[in-house]
Amino acid sequence: MKYTTYLLILFLSVNLFAQNTTTLDAERDKSELLIGFNRRSDGATQGGPWWTDTTFTPLLAQINPDVLRYPGGTQANYWDWTTGKFLDNTDKNWGNKEVLKIPEFLSVIPARTKVVYVVNMARPTPATGIDVNATEEILKSDATLNAKITDFLNALATFDAQGKLPYAVELGNEYFFGNVESGIFHIVQGADNIAYAGWDPSLNSGNGAPIPHDGGSKTSNKKQATVTNAKFYLYQCKEVVSQIKAVYPIMKFALVTTKRGNGTSSRESWNTTVYDELATNPDFSTLKNDIYALTQHHYLTNTYGDQTVVSDIPTSKVAIAEGVSYPRERQADYDQSPAQYKIWYTEFGATKVNADESWAGGMRAAVLNLSWMDRGDKTGQLDYHHITDENVINTAAASMRLAPIGITSMLLEQASADMITMNKINFNTNPDVVTGIETLHGYIFKNLEKGTLLIININDVGMANIKVDNLFTYAGVPNLTQYWSTQPWLSGVYLGHANIQSQTNTIGTTFTANGFSITVIEVANSALSVGENDLLDIRLYPNPVSDILTITAKENINSIVIYDINGKQILSIENPSERVDVSELKPAVYLIKIITDSGVSNKKLIKK
Repeated sequence: MKYTTYLLILFLSVNLFAQNTTTLDAERDKSELLIGFNRRSDGATQGGPWWTDTTFTPLLAQINPDVLRYPGGTQANYWDWTTGKFLDNTDKNWGNKEVLKIPEFLSVIPARTKVVYVVNMARPTPATGIDVNATEEILKSDATLNAKITDFLNALATFDAQGKLPYAVELGNEYFFGNVESGIFHIVQGADNIAYAGWDPSLNSGNGAPIPHDGGSKTSNKKQATVTNAKFYLYQCKEVVSQIKAVYPIMKFALVTTKRGNGTSSRESWNTTVYDELATNPDFSTLKNDIYALTQHHYLTNTYGDQTVVSDIPTSKVAIAEGVSYPRERQADYDQSPAQYKIWYTEFGATKVNADESWAGGMRAAVLNLSWMDRGDKTGQLDYHHITDENVINTAAASMRLAPIGITSMLLEQASADMITMNKINFNTNPDVVTGIETLHGYIFKNLEKGTLLIININDVGMANIKVDNLFTYAGVPNLTQYWSTQPWLSGVYLGHANIQSQTNTIGTTFTANGFSITVIEVANSALSVGENDLLDIRLYPNPVSDILTITAKENINSIVIYDINGKQILSIENPSERVDVSELKPAVYLIKIITDSGVSNKKLIKK
């Protein structure tokens, strides 16, 4: 009887009937997709220090994010980098938040983690010599703008002096709201419903004044003011970008845009103005080409989806599945963005508390990342809500531990960090976990050293016999790491808690994804040897290359061989000239082996 019961449980919990074959979507670039977090100055939800806590540093290293956003979102509109805290004499209360200057911040983050510096375009810092509560005419003047740009450059120089120049500058935060947090982009609307924004020196007898917007409802007046603010913002960005690029010519820049509203809201006014001005206004022709990305913020709030607190398997499924459904429902937000720019989701996550500090919440965060990746190649950055949330790092345990979102983020980085290409995985057996949402979700990532699979099962039913050997070119045995939970609704769990199970082992040609699991499978790319011989003085340029690649060396080059990322030989040339025509190669990442009298040098080649 016991044996029969065991078989029945096994039958119900794992799909054992047939091999789940897998195929891949088209190869995509991973090197330009960064996954990470927002930083903020308070630690746990109750406040207190983290970034200066020595128990936090190894947890940050465990997660190993691609990118961190400093100082954060709304914080940036109040931030004084010289003090590492909010500006005094503003409406933002410092409270018990943690002081954190640039050197201290950089001393904590992993060496590979890139930084996006969100500059304070909203308010002048004391270093500018301008009072934060000066008159509007002063705050919006060109003189103040130039003083702020000097402050930005000094901050960047401070990063640079620490050996960690930011990867990009994000030009402010959420100015489309026009609220008081927007500083000089605040829209003031009085009882008369007239909305005031921007600045016009011709008004008020030549002394200047905010531009009045009247002639409609309160809503339409604000929309008109939003258009004025967006143009004013672009004018300021033009100056900021121009002066920063003069010092740091390869710096990337991101403009503030937003997800869609109701179709006629101020959000649309802001976006449409930014897109149209960049496309058609000759004053912004240089800015148009200097911008790399546009930002969007998305949160699963208490107005989205099912608010039922997770308490069992069915409610866990629903909560996790929302991580897949929300980005799908926001496809129009992706589509609206001009094709030439990346979209940086610099803030996203679940602010609803129905799955707080549970494995279900961690899995929801993981599939949110994958579902944003599914939108397409414009997705360029994914920064989850805040790395110091209790959902990410738990402080209630005997010592700080990774909470569920921290664990699933660690696994996502384990699979994708420093990878060059990625493909979405398709599964021939993939039943709905809830209506319209599939059970299995996955990607394969590759670089010149290894390949990894990330596969997430958001159902309580295990999926057996998932075929993996057809997705790799490898010799040896794949290594598997898997985390799962049979009770994903339990709150307050963390790495090492009995509720979260894990295994590491080698596998053959297939594996089983347990219910509510995240799996990383890694293999060495045996077809390629990528360790560069730095003793050989060989240079490739330009790299990335369009047509003609120049190879210089101090000794004779006998031959070159070019391989794709799967180890397939694409091109071989004996006794090559210094200039090699690679125009027939398709855009991708390759390994080029350069054979000389003294040895072999292996280098990465990017064909654009």
